Amino acid sequence: MPVQQLREHISDALKRAYPEIPVFAGENAQTPHFVLELISATYDRQREGRYMAVYRFGIRFEQGEALQSENMADGLCEALSGSEPGNSAYRVVRQAWEAGTEGKGPLFTVDYMLYLNQTLAEPEMMRQMIGGERLK
Repeated sequence: MPVQQLREHISDALKRAYPEIPVFAGENAQTPHFVLELISATYDRQREGRYMAVYRFGIRFEQGEALQSENMADGLCEALSGSEPGNSAYRVVRQAWEAGTEGKGPLFTVDYMLYLNQTLAEPEMMRQMIGGERLK
């Protein structure tokens, strides 16, 4: 569930910062748009039942002008590092911008770190012996 929540968080931040540019998830369009995708997820065990997760999302700016995308690098950084009031669950660890290649728009990556807690089953305790029982 954290991946979907992060996707919604990033989409909302992009819509607030750039309301005129639509956000798509892997769809093609002929007008300038953002494409949002999960690139990787890393889980490091901290202790039993607790993991540190780092999710790397890629935001590609497609069908836009090169100069416009270069100017967006700082704007995307500010839009994604600023968190909503009361929503401090997502912590930005790293952001990077890479120039586009032929046929692909520039790529802005953002890494979010959060802690996941796994609910553990209650361990079965030893039972008491009642008088007269024998061990085998």
